[in-house]
Amino acid sequence: MSHDSAAVVHRQWLPDPPGSTVHLTQPGEPGRLDHDVRIHRSRLPGGLVTVVEGIPVTTIARTAMDVARGHRLPEALLVLDGAARRLAFDRYGLDETALRDRRQRASVQGPVVGLLATAYESVRAWPGSVAVREALALVDLASESPLESRSRGWMVLEGLPRPELAYEVWGRSGKRYFADFAWPRLRILGEADGSGKYGTDADDVTAALRKERRRQRDLEDAGWTVVRWDSTERRREVCARLGQVLLA
Repeated sequence: MSHDSAAVVHRQWLPDPPGSTVHLTQPGEPGRLDHDVRIHRSRLPGGLVTVVEGIPVTTIARTAMDVARGHRLPEALLVLDGAARRLAFDRYGLDETALRDRRQRASVQGPVVGLLATAYESVRAWPGSVAVREALALVDLASESPLESRSRGWMVLEGLPRPELAYEVWGRSGKRYFADFAWPRLRILGEADGSGKYGTDADDVTAALRKERRRQRDLEDAGWTVVRWDSTERRREVCARLGQVLLA
């Protein structure tokens, strides 16, 4: 299994929901679509294949390369950030909380990017790999959601100042928070509200929104400007809103 199908097996981030097609890579076989099975004819060095529950699957790193190729920078970065986090979870035993700690992130950032870079060497000459190379230089384990990673790609394309991620910040109350994005010198925070961030049950969503409003007031009372966007908004409107405050 490979491409989107392998990404589902590994629980990796995808730029789009997976379809019904099953993707398989068979070196030496002609590439073809046979009903709902897509056969890819690609080289697969031994180090780029693993076994999950008895099924041969491309590794997390190689899967990321196959999925990211052909996409623009924001989507390629989404795929590679997600793969990096999955490697940190599965290979190095870190969890979401550990990845919020700068020191723990730094301890695995280099090795994880190294694994992705090795996988990139197997596809670097293939069509659609330029954006993957660009994204590889931007991979950051602190990116906590697909929307955050895609948003960072948008910011790069729009030439906006680079933010710090998972930024530790205190409200006026003295309470500690983590902001998705921060431009500390400008006292600006960015929050990307992906689908499901506040839960799915109506009561949970209501409680979470109240908590988020209190959090934002606390940060604004401490002198921060907070800019928010969600997954329904497009690149231009998000970056225009950010540009109004970042470039003012």
